[in-house]
Amino acid sequence: MVLPDDISYALSLLEQRGYKAYVVGGCVRDDLLGRQPADHDITTSAKPDDIISVFDGYHIYTSGLKHGTVSVVINGRPVEITTFRVDGNYSDHRRPDSVSFSNSVEEDLSRRDFTVNAMACGLDGVIIDPFGGQEDLKAGIIRAVGDAKTRFCEDALRMLRALRFSSRYGWSLDKDTSDAVHELKGLLHDISNERIREELCGIITGNCMQIMLEYSDVICEIIPELAPCVGFEQHTKYHDKTVYGHTVTAMCAADNSDIMRLTMLLHDIGKPDTFFMRDGVGHFYGHADVSVEKARVVLNRLKFPNAVKEKVLFLIQHHGIVMQDNPKYFRRAAAKYGEQGFFDLIQVHIYDNMGKAPEYMHEAEEFRRIEQHAKEFFAAEPALSLKNLAVSGGDMITLGYKGSDIGRALRFLLNETAEGNCENSKPALLKYLNEHFDKDM
Repeated sequence: MVLPDDISYALSLLEQRGYKAYVVGGCVRDDLLGRQPADHDITTSAKPDDIISVFDGYHIYTSGLKHGTVSVVINGRPVEITTFRVDGNYSDHRRPDSVSFSNSVEEDLSRRDFTVNAMACGLDGVIIDPFGGQEDLKAGIIRAVGDAKTRFCEDALRMLRALRFSSRYGWSLDKDTSDAVHELKGLLHDISNERIREELCGIITGNCMQIMLEYSDVICEIIPELAPCVGFEQHTKYHDKTVYGHTVTAMCAADNSDIMRLTMLLHDIGKPDTFFMRDGVGHFYGHADVSVEKARVVLNRLKFPNAVKEKVLFLIQHHGIVMQDNPKYFRRAAAKYGEQGFFDLIQVHIYDNMGKAPEYMHEAEEFRRIEQHAKEFFAAEPALSLKNLAVSGGDMITLGYKGSDIGRALRFLLNETAEGNCENSKPALLKYLNEHFDKDM
C-alpha cells in the first residue's frame, strides 16, 4: 500500500519502539479495490498509555480512551490509533459495554463486521487476512466474520451496513449473512434514527434495485409506512408493478442525490390509503396529499435537515401536476414553483414514468422535450419571480397595504404577469393592481 506520510510515520514510530502496528479495515479494502481510501485507521499492540508515551510532545486527543483509541495530530492531521482489543457484551446492540486489550491482531480482526473489512497491512506490505477477505473481495461477497447472528446481535447497524456495501459496490450477501439480516431486522429498533438515516441514504443512492426488492422487509422495518405498498397491485394499464415495485423502479431511475432518491422513494407512499376501484380500474385520487403527510412523518423521525425535508415534500406534493409544452405555461409554472422547482418537477415526472409499464415508459420522452423547450424559452426570456417583479413590498406599503396583504398583492401581480395579463413595468402593475385586486378577499 502507498500510505500517506503521516500514517507511515506513525507506523514507523510505533515499530521502532517495539510494537506491532498496522493500517486496518476499510483503507485496506479500498486499496485492494484500486480506490483511494478516505482515511486510514491504525491498530497496534501498544496499550493507550504506551501510545501516548510514543507520541510524547505531539498534540493528543484522548476522548476515545475508553475504547482504546488515541488520536495523534501529525502534520496537522489527527491520526486514530487503537490498541488491539476484544469487545465485551453488547447490551444495547450497538456498542460494547466494555473492551479488553489484546496482543493479537488476529483476535482484533475477529471482532470486526465483514471479512472484507477484517484485513490489516503493515509497512512491509504483507496483508493479514485470517478470514478470507481477499477472496470475498474478488468474488464480490459480503460475509460476516464468524457467526453472522452474533455479529448482528452485537451491533444491529451492521445489517444496514451490509446492504449499503451491496448497493455501493454491487456485491451480494452470502446466504448465512443474508438469512441473519432477514431474521434479526427487528433489532434495528435499537439503533438511533440518525444512524439509520445515514445508512439509508447510502443504500438508496447506490445501485440499489436488487437490495430494495430482496430486502423490502428490512427497508419496511426502518420505514414502516412503506409496508402497505409492498405487494399492493395498482389495477391500471399504466402500471405493471405493485406500488412498491413502481416506487423502487422510479427511484432507481432518478439521479443519485439524496433529495431525488428520497422523493421517489416516498412519492407514492399514500397510494394504498387512497385506492378505490371503479369499472375495474384502480384510482388513487388525492394520494399526493396523503403521501406528503406520511413522508413528513418519515423525514421528521429520521431527523433529516429542514432544507432536505422542504425540498422533498415540495416535490412529492406537486409530483402529479399536469405539464404543458408552451411558453405561457412555462411562465406560469416558474412563477408558481420557481424556475429550479419547475425543472426539478419535470425530472420527477421523467423518473415517475420510467417506473411505469414498458408500453407507457415512452411518455418520459415527452417530459424531456418539455424540459428542453423550457430551457430554450428561459434562456431567451428569464423566468419571472418576485425578485424581478417591477414592484416591491415597499411599493405596496406606500399604497397602504399591510401585513399579509402585501405578499398577497405581490403574488397576485406575479401570477397575472406570468399569465400575460399585465406588462412587468411599475406603472402597468400598479394600475392593474388598482383595477383588479380585491383587498377585502
